[in-house]
Amino acid sequence: MAHSTSHGFSRRQVLTGAAGLAAVAAGGGTVPETRAADTKIARPEPDQLHFANLNQPQRYQYTRTSDLAGRRRFAFLDTRQIREIAGAELRFHPAEKHGDPVLECDSSLETGVLLYGSVLHDGQRFRMWYQPIAKKNGSGNPYDVAYAESSDGIHWRRPKLGVVARNGSTKNNLVNMRGHGPSVMDLGPDAPPERRYLGIAVGFAPILGVPEALDHPQTRRHHGYWMYYSADGFRWHLYERPGCSIFHHMSDTACFVHDRYRGRILGSVKLEPRVRLFDRRSVTIASAPTDALTNWSAPRLALYPDELDDRMAVERGARFLEFYGMGMLPTRDLLIGFPETYWVEGGLHPSQVAGVRLGWEGKCEIQMAYSYDGHAWHRSLGRKPLIGLGKTGDWDAGFLTMQGSAVEVNGMTHLYYSACPGGHAFPPGQNTRKIGLATVRQDRFASIGSDGRGMVEVFHGHRSGAGLAVNSQSRDGGELRVEVRRPKGKHSEPIVGFEAADCRPIRGDGIRQSVAWKNRTWRDLPAGENLVLRFQLVNSDVFAYEVKS
Repeated sequence: MAHSTSHGFSRRQVLTGAAGLAAVAAGGGTVPETRAADTKIARPEPDQLHFANLNQPQRYQYTRTSDLAGRRRFAFLDTRQIREIAGAELRFHPAEKHGDPVLECDSSLETGVLLYGSVLHDGQRFRMWYQPIAKKNGSGNPYDVAYAESSDGIHWRRPKLGVVARNGSTKNNLVNMRGHGPSVMDLGPDAPPERRYLGIAVGFAPILGVPEALDHPQTRRHHGYWMYYSADGFRWHLYERPGCSIFHHMSDTACFVHDRYRGRILGSVKLEPRVRLFDRRSVTIASAPTDALTNWSAPRLALYPDELDDRMAVERGARFLEFYGMGMLPTRDLLIGFPETYWVEGGLHPSQVAGVRLGWEGKCEIQMAYSYDGHAWHRSLGRKPLIGLGKTGDWDAGFLTMQGSAVEVNGMTHLYYSACPGGHAFPPGQNTRKIGLATVRQDRFASIGSDGRGMVEVFHGHRSGAGLAVNSQSRDGGELRVEVRRPKGKHSEPIVGFEAADCRPIRGDGIRQSVAWKNRTWRDLPAGENLVLRFQLVNSDVFAYEVKS
């Protein structure tokens, strides 16, 4: 899709385009006719149509060698590589909660802490930009952004930055970026030093109170997302006007991340297209090249509630499901998403036209999604919660949100989320927002597993790299062996020297366990042939395999 500055799109255009994609995805026929000016938003390109129902799993018959070329880590999140499976199954694995909150409010500045924000790791420390819930006595601003840091990701401190004055003092942890839902990205050492950090947050210019925005005719009444830059993440400057203001007419939560592997900034922005009878909170995806940060693509619908979501909502006592937002974690070989699934209860939204919008009360938990390109997103097996609600009375029993707050560090994925014990309507005394932590070992969101003897055969494509490693776990004396085979029609045949009997058994628990054969090495395999890998499992789960560089 051609890039364009987002403020060239009207709300009607954006909604028309999103509704058109939803109609195609739901099997509702062709995209509605539009004027030529609307075509780039409303009419999906052929690759979008192929993946129109973004909630369906990938399948092997749609997978080509080119889809796998250049990848290093192959996580078993779906079925797209699987040629054959017996005695084993695809399994989903929830994250493990840390338990107690890792960050609670500083009563001198805040009444709660909200992780509509970002967590980064710079090789030495974890860095968090979060939203403090302002006190009612004028000591805060609804668009304040605060900062904390940690050496271990569990114990956090609030450094006194000396940047923003509150109550007559700058001895606080506030930064001078303003906006709701601040996303902070480190663009790396190749960026100009004064613009190493990129910040994006939503706000209404008169309340935002940034002089540069109020002094320009195209930005002084803007309600949308603002772009900032910084050398250190503490002292921020608005991007040049009017390109600093992006995504007019979009909703109030978003997540922006630096996808350094693909040279872009990726944003998941909430929108409310008409899905069946009602306006429903959904997720759109937009992007901008890192070397042209004001050149944003049109938002493209990525996740919206479907019939299965609504049936699951009814089964658990809610009326509907909506997507409150979605955090993202770009990795080299795919992107992981964290949809905030909002189980809507009760009646219609009181601030909207009757019968149009739902979703005033309800609870929210975190599911998991994944994408190979950042635009076509697929849901996890069974749509089970990755981070579920706590027990009644727990600090995280009500409403969980998670934006750009996932980081991979030393083989562990850290997932930070904010929560309160009450629902979206914030009952009195239950809006005590705190920030928690859940963890997943690298690539262990899903696995192919067997509690006895099993086998899974996957299409790998051409050999590359110097070796092979597996992310696996064996139990009760179990083991894993890898056999390399050639495809032969719908079947395959083993390659001499790489049969299961030649593979040294892999036991125990590790995210990067080397695969070795008795008399042959990975480099001995032909580089130009398609290969099939057969994993022989005994009381084991294989989560992923990796090509060593």
